[in-house]
Amino acid sequence: MIFSRFTASTLVLLFAFILFPSCTKIIEVELPDSEPFLVVEGSIRNGEIPLVLLSKSAGYFDPISVSLEGFYLGGAAVTVSVDGIPYLLDEVCTDDLPLSALEEVSNALGVSAEILLEFPVCAYTSFNEPALVGTFGSRYDLNVIYDTIEVNASSKLENLVPIDTSFFQIPATATNDSLGLMATSYTDPDTLGNSYRWSSRRVNKDPSFIYPLGSAWDDSFGNGVPFEFLAFRYSADFEAEPEGEAGFWKTGDTVLVRLESIDKAAYSALLTFESSVSAQGNPFAPPTNVVSNIEGGLGWWIAYSASVDTVFCN
Repeated sequence: MIFSRFTASTLVLLFAFILFPSCTKIIEVELPDSEPFLVVEGSIRNGEIPLVLLSKSAGYFDPISVSLEGFYLGGAAVTVSVDGIPYLLDEVCTDDLPLSALEEVSNALGVSAEILLEFPVCAYTSFNEPALVGTFGSRYDLNVIYDTIEVNASSKLENLVPIDTSFFQIPATATNDSLGLMATSYTDPDTLGNSYRWSSRRVNKDPSFIYPLGSAWDDSFGNGVPFEFLAFRYSADFEAEPEGEAGFWKTGDTVLVRLESIDKAAYSALLTFESSVSAQGNPFAPPTNVVSNIEGGLGWWIAYSASVDTVFCN
């Protein structure tokens, strides 16, 4: 009896939906145009010179181009101040470089030299100013003026936290005895507030160091103690992976492992960026506002204190 009543009610509702069409109204929303922001991708590491790339943000519905042509901007005045003393960076475009220097830029950007020759990229750096070689404990202030836009940023090159050990590890449950993960350990200083970022590069295989999602963390859960973690391998964009090898290193690989100390503002920018990227397409992920350490613009300017170790995967 209960079943028959439920069935009858269901049929009544079904006929109601069929006989009475639903009411819909199309609402057109006009999004206001917004001024583009200047986007900064800049870094400096211990023992290395600064590298700054500039671009502009695009509107949500603007067409997307896969070409590098005109993407990175030239014609800006870029200054880096070291402990308060300003130094003007040189503008360098890839079509003006000799082939030897072009290969170095290609490796740094992770873009093939052929593409850089076809679509020149402009960057800002310095080749002849010793004060702009990254030094532990120094603060580096960035100022960029492009047309009528001015942005500023600051980052400190923290003291080095060295890698204690790094090694290739094949899990005991692995079904393939030639594929494994990368283990890295370090000892966190006893002061709270240290932040880190991790990356790796296979020699003669990866064009540059590759950061996995989740590459940045701080010492909230392990202050002043030794810390060890295992990492899966991320591949370069659009790289075809042999079946079953995605995410793993392989016996015979030579891998450079890099652990970098970063300041708190850089960590916040990277953490929100990676959280936003990892939530793409997930309707249940909480919304994330990406934080930038660029005042008046987007992107980031980061001083990295880098410790690099070499691992032979045997």
